Amino acid sequence: MDQEDPPQTGSTQPPPPMPESTAPPAPPAPPAPQPMSAAPPPQAPTPTPAPKATGQRPTGITVLAILAAIAGVFGIFGGLALLMGGAAIGALTGSAGLGFLGSLIGLLLLVTSIAYLLFAWGAWGLQPWAWTLGIVLSAISIVLGVFQLIGGNPGSIISILIAAGITYYLFQPEIKTAFGRT
Repeated sequence: MDQEDPPQTGSTQPPPPMPESTAPPAPPAPPAPQPMSAAPPPQAPTPTPAPKATGQRPTGITVLAILAAIAGVFGIFGGLALLMGGAAIGALTGSAGLGFLGSLIGLLLLVTSIAYLLFAWGAWGLQPWAWTLGIVLSAISIVLGVFQLIGGNPGSIISILIAAGITYYLFQPEIKTAFGRT
């Protein structure tokens, strides 16, 4: 009765354990060599670099940025003088309307001067928003020059021509491209 019973089909006994191997696993097989073709694979199109990546700022933009910075600094001094002077004139003359008008003109000059400083900073770095700001400031200069011309100041023709020249320059294709505009 020392006889072992053969395993029955459908029994739930686990299979005998496999002996552990001490050899390292085999490395993966190298990829099969590909047949050589006559044409190299197509390359993906490379994007064209922006002009600002080259670090080259057009000379005209450098000149405009420097002149705008100078105008902004002097405009701030003039705006502060008018702002304070308008209040002083109003107090000395007893005319609140005259004092308010002087202060209002000083405040407008301050805002415009800050915009010129922003344009100078943006143009120096060729920021896309600076191009738009330059166009807006030139348009404002043209409109104010026309009002001065209507008011009897023939010298305002010079400021109209300068602002028109700046507008024309900013619309040149290579300048728009330098600012990242198309």
